[in-house]
Amino acid sequence: MTQITSTQPQIILEGLFSDVPLIGVLSILHDTKQSGLLQIEVQLPFYLRFSHGEVVAGGILDWTGLDAIQSCPVIPDKGSFSFQVLEPVAQPPLLPYDPFTTEWARVSDEWQQNIRLLGSPSVMLRGTLPPIFNQPEGCSVRAAAAFAQSPLADMASKSAVGVREGKLTPTGRYAWFDVVLPRPAQPITQLAQHLDGEASLGQLIDGGLDLNSVRIDLMAEINLGMRFDGCGWVLRDLIWEMQHEQQQA
Repeated sequence: MTQITSTQPQIILEGLFSDVPLIGVLSILHDTKQSGLLQIEVQLPFYLRFSHGEVVAGGILDWTGLDAIQSCPVIPDKGSFSFQVLEPVAQPPLLPYDPFTTEWARVSDEWQQNIRLLGSPSVMLRGTLPPIFNQPEGCSVRAAAAFAQSPLADMASKSAVGVREGKLTPTGRYAWFDVVLPRPAQPITQLAQHLDGEASLGQLIDGGLDLNSVRIDLMAEINLGMRFDGCGWVLRDLIWEMQHEQQQA
């Protein structure tokens, strides 16, 4: 049951997406010109910062901005949310509210289609498309978007077309293969027991660790609190890749 409780100086809005859709929550916060933090607790947890009813920031852990927000599900089928009032911040909206929600819905639909071909924007592709995919080692969609200073979703759409037309081919490697992590103080997963702060995740996979097992363990470690530069986009891509593998099975 969704409920709004009022105290001074805070208002807290919380509930389940089985009772109210995310877009309905956004509409309430916008229409009532709220300022504060909306936490979305779904398989991919993310947050939105509101100021006077407009979204001024948001993201997944340390991956922030429109690319990050638009990679999140705009229609979660389950999960919960909570909103806590905070002081307004002197930041402009990422986009005005109506274009923000409309563009998010459009990009979310595109991601659904592109992931069926790509797996995730971490996928390394090699092919005939210049100026970056024709390198011997290929290039990830993320790196290509950064190189072209293009929105990530736009580069993913172009890359998906390239794969569909046979101009780009996945190499079997991913951008997160370059991540190097120290061993946690209390290693829980098999992956954590192999971390040493020197070998990259790709090197551990090349050394014999199973790719899907590494995905599962790395997701678990992040959800247990492991933090490193890029943990937000890595978590996003790992979840996409696991969904892709399930679709292919």
